[in-house]
Amino acid sequence: MSPLPASLEHCLPPLKPESLQCIYHLLSYSPPKVKRRLPLRRCAAVAVILFVGRLGDLYVLLSTRAGNMRTFAHDTALPGGKYEPGDIDAEGTARREAYEEIGLPNDRNKVRKLCILDHFLTGNSLIVTPVILLITDYTLTPLLNPAEVSLLFSMPLASFLHSRPSKIPSFQYSIFHRLALIPPGTIESIPPPPPIAYAEDEGHVSWKEGKFYGYRDVKWGEGMVRMHRFLTGRESNGVKPVYGLTAAILIKTATVAYNQCPDFPVMAPGQRSMEERIEFEIRHIQSPLRRALEAEELCDEWGKNEEVKAKL
Repeated sequence: MSPLPASLEHCLPPLKPESLQCIYHLLSYSPPKVKRRLPLRRCAAVAVILFVGRLGDLYVLLSTRAGNMRTFAHDTALPGGKYEPGDIDAEGTARREAYEEIGLPNDRNKVRKLCILDHFLTGNSLIVTPVILLITDYTLTPLLNPAEVSLLFSMPLASFLHSRPSKIPSFQYSIFHRLALIPPGTIESIPPPPPIAYAEDEGHVSWKEGKFYGYRDVKWGEGMVRMHRFLTGRESNGVKPVYGLTAAILIKTATVAYNQCPDFPVMAPGQRSMEERIEFEIRHIQSPLRRALEAEELCDEWGKNEEVKAKL
């Protein structure tokens, strides 16, 4: 394993060896190159924000969407949103959204980009690019936008490789109970709660909240897609599980970081690859993705409607 860049290593707290390897794996990751342009009006990005916990493990920040949001109100999510004019690239979109939602500063020395992952397709025909970021300045204080976010908490990144909580290193969850609506740095830090009890034989987080991991296969396009669900450990307080797109992105992030497959099947029997699912959307004239392709005059790059062969 090659050492981390000196500029990055010197600003991190002590890391467990596996966490150090995770950061290196993410820094080394390159997604497949996009050979054809995608319609910007159907592009979005999310910020997968990692930080090093007190015991040297990697954690990911998650939020609860505000109850007044027009879509997916109260859902557990990653900061993110659609491309806007002025965004240079997917990283620019992710950083802008993270600043607007939770006050994450757009300072590339305090919040480093590790890598960009492969595209994901959403149920409303958006193509989402996950941008993996690492907090290196531990004086930062969340500054939540109550119009968009009601809660901020964290989970171990390794959670998304395991179906039973006892397999997760440092199985505990931290949560920010108060919104920071005043200038950063003025609110005392809140220690994480004690580890949450679970029933090992059943894979439960607690007796009220049920199994830590679950899934269901849903009809999507011309096939089935597996939708994963992970409990946050806060369901009794109204926090929703990590589900769907957010779960899929975090499974991929953890798989790349730890360089290992989850201990559960990721795809439904016969599930098409993400590239094939995007191709299916583009081939159908009623798809918002196809209409956006036509509006931005990109059809020549992708071929006629019935001849599209997406090679992302």
